[in-house]
Amino acid sequence: MKQIDKISSLLQLDTKEEGILKHKFDLNTLMDKLHKIKSDNLAVDDSRKLFDDISEAHTLLYLGDNCGEIVLDKIFIEELKAHYNNLKVYYGVRGQAIVNDATIDDASDVNMSESAEVISNGDISLGTVIEKTSSEFQKVFNDADVVICKGQGNYEGLINCSRDNVYFLFMAKCNIVADPLGIDTMSIVALKKSRGNV
Repeated sequence: MKQIDKISSLLQLDTKEEGILKHKFDLNTLMDKLHKIKSDNLAVDDSRKLFDDISEAHTLLYLGDNCGEIVLDKIFIEELKAHYNNLKVYYGVRGQAIVNDATIDDASDVNMSESAEVISNGDISLGTVIEKTSSEFQKVFNDADVVICKGQGNYEGLINCSRDNVYFLFMAKCNIVADPLGIDTMSIVALKKSRGNV
């Protein structure tokens, strides 16, 4: 219940951005979704590999996706740091507002800097297109021991990147993404990038 209280207190946010309907936080809807996720299996589950790699890591780059998910990202990062005491975490956000992707302002709203060093990627692409990001961001991306990429946009932008220890956490929302992975649309995956799944 402690984590649910934390989510409630952090989510005193109404959606403010143009083009997005006003949305009020509803704890019952969130609880329904969290309980459903607990009972669902991941369609691709490389989570054991992820935790094994994090256990040997000194640095983790965690790429955010949607602004509303940033609250759960923060809680997950805090849990990781509680289990892996010496882990330095960077939290990557978009260079400026694009659709509903997480930005510096969103990170500030939930005090993400308490849990991770927040870094802008310097770009406004949907997802992360590494060639378009800032040199500072590219250095963190290339030097981090492990990279977690949230969301389908980050998957599409980074599945062909040249580095190892990259993990994708997302819901496959269309056949173009789901079919090559041999999964149903709307399936949730924790996928380690490898030559076999490019």
